[in-house]
Amino acid sequence: MNLAIRDHTIFQMKSELENRKRMLCAKRRQLRESSQENELLKDVVADYDRYHKHLISQKEKKVVFFQMLNQYIDNITRELRLTDNKLKESKYEQRDIIKEINILKGELDDLVKEGNTYEDDV
Repeated sequence: MNLAIRDHTIFQMKSELENRKRMLCAKRRQLRESSQENELLKDVVADYDRYHKHLISQKEKKVVFFQMLNQYIDNITRELRLTDNKLKESKYEQRDIIKEINILKGELDDLVKEGNTYEDDV
């Protein structure tokens, strides 16, 4: 697959994901508003809030895990006398871990921001 086509596809998928996030945010706001009038929906909102907090907790745990893994690789790299090839390999792994940490932090920021937005709406 041509890189330009692949990049365009990735861009479209990211755009669609953002659109769906916005739609879900709007639906959550609408659900909160409707729950004021419908007692049964209050349980749904409470369940969603618990799920939202669980997602945040899981993302935070992943960030901590990847930070620990990154530190472990850093420590091993310094303590052991690695060959140039192994050193490059460990640095490559660390770059992947740091990318994953940054992705998780971005997702976590979005989740926290989303939660704050809903709390402001109530």
